[in-house]
Amino acid sequence: MIRWLRIASIGGVVLGFIGIGIGVGLVLVANSRWVTVNVPEWLQWMLGERPLEIWLPALIGGWLAAVLGLGALLLWSMYYVWRRRQYESLISRLERELATLRNMPFERPAPLEDLPEQRDEESARLADVAARVDDELRGDSDADEAEV
Repeated sequence: MIRWLRIASIGGVVLGFIGIGIGVGLVLVANSRWVTVNVPEWLQWMLGERPLEIWLPALIGGWLAAVLGLGALLLWSMYYVWRRRQYESLISRLERELATLRNMPFERPAPLEDLPEQRDEESARLADVAARVDDELRGDSDADEAEV
């Protein structure tokens, strides 16, 4: 459905441009004469004081080209701003991800690689025995120190 809608809208735009082109062409053919254009005072230093004769289709085409150029510049600037915002959003998202990765050792430290994740029962029993023996030895040394 969406693909059909996109094809139909593109076709409508193309047909619209063709129609506008035919209309502008008919206007230019119907008005194919020379017209006198008076030079404004603020441009007389560059073009002189005499009136200029300009072919009307070229004058209309120039105005049309100027309007289309301004429209294209406006659309390009809107597209540029939109893409720039996307790039800035991507960069900030990547910076947040990088900060998360940099802080990962503090937030979720990795287990020690030389020790197993879960200690087995035999190791636990031996560790408890070693701790008791160590406590007994320390207790004896504390008692010896108290006697001295």
